[in-house]
Amino acid sequence: MKPDPSDRFARWLSHPRFVPAVLLLALALALPTVAIAFYADDYILFCYLAKLIPASPPWYDLYNFFPGAPEETRAAVSISGLPWWTDPELRIHLVRPLASAVFTLERAVFGDTPLGYHLVSIGLYLALVAAAGRLFLRVLPGATAALAVLIFAISGNHVHPVGWIACQHMLLAALPVVLGLLAYLRYREEGWRPGLYLGPLGLGIGLLGGEAALGGAAYWIAYQLAGPVPPGRADGWRARAAGVLPALGLLGYFAAYKAFGGGAAHTGGYIDPLTSPLTFVATAAERLPILIGGALVAVPADLSVPLPKLPFIAIGLAAAAGVALLYRACLPAVPERERAALRWLVPGALLAFFTSLGGFPGSRLLLMPGLGIAPLLAVVVLRGLRRAPSPGVASWPRRAGAWFLAAVHLGIAPLLFLAATSSSIDIARKLEDIARSAEIDAPPRKRVFIAAASDPMAAMYPQAIRALESPDSFSCWSILSMNKGTHRLTRTGPSSFSLGRIDGTMLTGAFETLYRAPSSPIAAGYEVGQCGATIRVAEVADGRPVRLEVDLGAPLEDPGLVILAWRDGRLRRVAPPALGEAVEFAWSPGPIGFF
Repeated sequence: MKPDPSDRFARWLSHPRFVPAVLLLALALALPTVAIAFYADDYILFCYLAKLIPASPPWYDLYNFFPGAPEETRAAVSISGLPWWTDPELRIHLVRPLASAVFTLERAVFGDTPLGYHLVSIGLYLALVAAAGRLFLRVLPGATAALAVLIFAISGNHVHPVGWIACQHMLLAALPVVLGLLAYLRYREEGWRPGLYLGPLGLGIGLLGGEAALGGAAYWIAYQLAGPVPPGRADGWRARAAGVLPALGLLGYFAAYKAFGGGAAHTGGYIDPLTSPLTFVATAAERLPILIGGALVAVPADLSVPLPKLPFIAIGLAAAAGVALLYRACLPAVPERERAALRWLVPGALLAFFTSLGGFPGSRLLLMPGLGIAPLLAVVVLRGLRRAPSPGVASWPRRAGAWFLAAVHLGIAPLLFLAATSSSIDIARKLEDIARSAEIDAPPRKRVFIAAASDPMAAMYPQAIRALESPDSFSCWSILSMNKGTHRLTRTGPSSFSLGRIDGTMLTGAFETLYRAPSSPIAAGYEVGQCGATIRVAEVADGRPVRLEVDLGAPLEDPGLVILAWRDGRLRRVAPPALGEAVEFAWSPGPIGFF
């Protein structure tokens, strides 16, 4: 009888040097992220530390992007820094004091050299992979645990946490939580007394790093409710419920978070379940299957932001149903130890999904859910590949499903990791080039008006780079439209023009609604003063602007003014047309490729 290939695979996974080899593989995948250098929000945080942005938050609260103070926000809009359509009550305040402090320390030590920042992130990621490996080895058989840590380590969903410096907060949140969970499991299973205190300590430190640590609390709760009961301890729902009582300490965290001004409101990007529960439920119904699809079959969740969401939702639902059926088919071959682990790891992962649904959509949100999903995938791959005791028609779908998941998470995943890294490197270099090549031609210092640029790498972030590198080149930066569509600019006076969408409305894109929720319509006549200009909404449709009337307060030919638009891969100067004449800007993709 021919040996079962899955047995050879299991022996290979059980090699004592397999997990160290996984760490080396994780290092090999992570090292190229050094080439990303600085990226997107990194520049915003640098500007905060340099106090180049009005009302910059303190060093210990750098992720306080918008505080929800109407007068402060109106003042920030008037002198630029925020788009004119920003809701005065906009709040995106993410309380991450540990991550803020680490970023501040890195800036003090490494300055403008990105290598140091990235080495810190890579070190944190390797430590997290090692901690996840210890967790899996504690609760799963050796071969299954080894496969789980491999799946976790090479997931393409982890590129932003390891490669984007401003996203380092996710690693700072996840690592202490996993270490604390390990310590607590040792207390529960071996009576190791320090684990009783180190567990909550790890969770507390993680929460200082960021909201991702709530996913760790999800595993804690799931373990108490559905995990194995050590010998000599009481079982039953009453005893399990009593074990969850310490998690009520999270109420203190939520109270402190709110007292510190944390949370999100009046934005379409971040949804706060505490202040907008109905909106959160509606958003969760859309985002949950998208994230599940990213976790189970590696469909990049980031693509659901610019592309139609329905296919991603359908893939997520189909993937969930397929993996559930595959696990059921594998169940007779799943040993009790694996069943016992999955009884709390999978519910923990589902709870971790829910703790991340309020964040701006993206694959980075899958870091904590991956701690429970990786063991599930390892079980169905390892058990699903086994031949049936007697050949039959029923065994081939199970093996086909297992081979498919193995191909996705062992073959395609590292390629996706490298592809996402390469994409981020490309976008980062293009962002730098856009900022430095913008046709501003200072001196004198210019009031810059972006007539049309839908990609945030062309409209939002070049301002931060120029503020850091050449602050004397501009005095003000006003974004008139970030909408994805063709625009027409018509001169209406010596200092004025109208700007409108052709066959569409503004404020429909993900980065437009980041500053103003779709539930906050704009009426005709809405007027804002920004950069010495008056911006008035002249025409609306369904609560969204169609046409603006803009008066710059000086002739359009004034040397202190410059109007830019995204054309031919650059922010190019728009020559003011003659009175009554118009110029059109056809949409073209920016560095990201979809905006």
